[in-house]
Amino acid sequence: MGSAREVVCVTGASSQLGVFLLPRLREAGFRVLALGRNAPLRPLDVADRVTWMRTGFLVDGERGDQVVRQPPPDQLVSCGPLDLALRLVLRHPSLQRVVAFSSSSVLSKADSKDRQERDRMAVMAADEEALTIACADRGLPLLLLRPTLIYGCGMDRNVSLLAELAARFGLIPLAGAAGGLRQPVHADDLAALAVLALQSARPVDAASAASGGTTLTYREMVERIAALQPRPVRLPGLPEGLLVALLWMLSSMKAVRGAGPEMVRRQNQDLVFDDSALRLALDWTPRPFDPRPEDFEVPEHCRALQLPLDR
Repeated sequence: MGSAREVVCVTGASSQLGVFLLPRLREAGFRVLALGRNAPLRPLDVADRVTWMRTGFLVDGERGDQVVRQPPPDQLVSCGPLDLALRLVLRHPSLQRVVAFSSSSVLSKADSKDRQERDRMAVMAADEEALTIACADRGLPLLLLRPTLIYGCGMDRNVSLLAELAARFGLIPLAGAAGGLRQPVHADDLAALAVLALQSARPVDAASAASGGTTLTYREMVERIAALQPRPVRLPGLPEGLLVALLWMLSSMKAVRGAGPEMVRRQNQDLVFDDSALRLALDWTPRPFDPRPEDFEVPEHCRALQLPLDR
């Protein structure tokens, strides 16, 4: 268990990772400072030991209409931009550990034929390096996590997008055999992993993938998602070129926005990573990929710790 005197700062607290992380940290006994750009001018206590604050309070020394004293953070879990994590590390000497979520895409998309994808991954890699150097200079343990396909509360644009296509059209076209391997990981398992890292007697200072409990082909993953629907869902295998053309014609639709040639090509590419050392070090066992309807909604106990919609 953590101590109520230990303060954990969470960036990206309204992301799918933050949604599950806040209740897990609170349950573990930590005091939580949830950062968000949309937080009110003054810090808001949404529950015992869970306070929402504007990002600027901890990053830039910003204040609301009155000076608000908050305890300095002891730990940082970054579920948001890595450059924000870097600014917090540089500003707060009180930090003792950092857990930062990046993405396995920084590895799998580094050589993408899509220039915009390559550029985004280059920026992410540079942010990873800058954060790693800053933590090393301070002797600050950093666990840099690169999750695979994240799902769990309907906020992702991977598993949830496929479920949306199945529900809306009764159809998910695939690129040929769609035989590339995947390891979907539940956001709640990643939240549990972050808490384990904070509670570990020996800090884990490393960079690692963080994968789900099942390795399966893209087609098998889609079949499990399609099985959630009350009606049969067709999964035709199309030539890659034809599927790219189809997506281009439908590109104005929100459901397929952002799906491009590289996403199609990767359906037949293995995107799997070895995280066995991480699992052993923290005794972490992520769940198998067995999606349920509840995996596409934010659980009520998580929603209760988010910013109120009617504030």
